[in-house]
Amino acid sequence: MRRGGKGSDCHRPARVISCLLAAACLVTAAGTTAAAQSVAGTNGQAVVQGTAAYRERIALPASFEGDLPAADGPGIRYHLDLFPDQAFALRLTYLGRTDDTRVDDIGNWKVSTDGGTLTLRGGREAPVMFAIKDDRTLRKLDLAGRVIESRLNYDLTRREPFEPIEPRLLLRGMYRYMADAGMFQECLTGWRLPVAQEADNAKLEAAYSRARRGPGEALLVTLEGSLASRPRMEGPGMQRVLVPERFVNMWPGETCGPRPSEATLENTDWKLTRLGDKPAEIGAGGREVSMTLVGEGRRVQGFSGCNRFAGGYELDGKRLKFKQMASTMMACKEGMEQEAAFHKALESTASWEIQSEHLEFFDAGGVLLLRLESRYVR
Repeated sequence: MRRGGKGSDCHRPARVISCLLAAACLVTAAGTTAAAQSVAGTNGQAVVQGTAAYRERIALPASFEGDLPAADGPGIRYHLDLFPDQAFALRLTYLGRTDDTRVDDIGNWKVSTDGGTLTLRGGREAPVMFAIKDDRTLRKLDLAGRVIESRLNYDLTRREPFEPIEPRLLLRGMYRYMADAGMFQECLTGWRLPVAQEADNAKLEAAYSRARRGPGEALLVTLEGSLASRPRMEGPGMQRVLVPERFVNMWPGETCGPRPSEATLENTDWKLTRLGDKPAEIGAGGREVSMTLVGEGRRVQGFSGCNRFAGGYELDGKRLKFKQMASTMMACKEGMEQEAAFHKALESTASWEIQSEHLEFFDAGGVLLLRLESRYVR
């Protein structure tokens, strides 16, 4: 594809271009952000219009592949699918092993303001970053976003034609069942997926029927599943559907959380959604139990259902310990029992884990104590 502004492929709604990766990094020649607009092109595809200098342009959807070095084997085959809605699917296949060693992930991609770095944020704790070398080549960067100085191959090259994978992984999303059909909205990508009536679908539907409070209510579920291609129920062509291979759990009263907020343990406002095996209750005055771990000074503060509390914490990787906790001494008609259990859970916390926009605390034996959801990032 040609580089440049006016008269470039970016301004022609050609069928091959459904989106431009560089749409996320429009900059003027002076380096300031320029206005851009995504409009419908031919065949319902999207093109980006605007007056700006583009560093690199990559027509989407696109697949990239490459065999990269591995620390304990002959290599890892990367297959990366980029979609126009800023979603991605990534598969890592560990080469030279006889067992099924594929690891799949999905999430959102983003391009840096200078147009040079592509960042993938999915279900992994750390983002995966690539340098955009040209419209056909991505080079993997280290965890800090730096170039890996090596003679070994760290490049992914564009694969033609576009052949997306069918990811198989643990999924979280909002599920509802209406008009004899299930619909699942995945938390990380926002994809709305019809649910195939196969595999563990009957168990999913039964759990939803027991947990819902009214027809069509959306409930958060976790399940193992695959995103497969199936013929459309109406009309020609194929569509992406969810095959629920194993139902895990349903979480009434919880949501996916804000998207994309890129929640982190520290400096995020967390609200309590589950205490042990019970859904969280609203505290006194209609307020939610919440807490924030302030990175500067390692301080924790929040509202525990009746009283405000504060204290400190020690953090070492995944190990977490709260200390020197104190709270106000008010008495409330409601929320006191949950408040006592909440503080007891904090005292027993030994480790933490973030999945999407949810934070979980565990005791020394790995038992889930608390589950919280991000409200916003400060």
